[in-house]
Amino acid sequence: MGQLCCFPFSRDEEKISPKPIGIQDLINEALRRERMGLQSKVKEIKALLLKPEIQAKIRRELFEGRFINNSNQGNDVDFSATLT
Repeated sequence: MGQLCCFPFSRDEEKISPKPIGIQDLINEALRRERMGLQSKVKEIKALLLKPEIQAKIRRELFEGRFINNSNQGNDVDFSATLT
């Protein structure tokens, strides 16, 4: 089949930008894409942490960990060691 468009440009000519792309432009684009990916992951984590079942699991693990640690140490607890 022939060309579907009426423009007399080849594919390579269509990609020519009026402004040359420099190294800094490439770096900025890479940083922008990385930032967007990280922001997306942060949104996913925030949404996950807002789920009630996840919040309940975190509370349960935190409180069970405290209960186990306190029962093993007895009444003489040295809190200075936990502040590091």
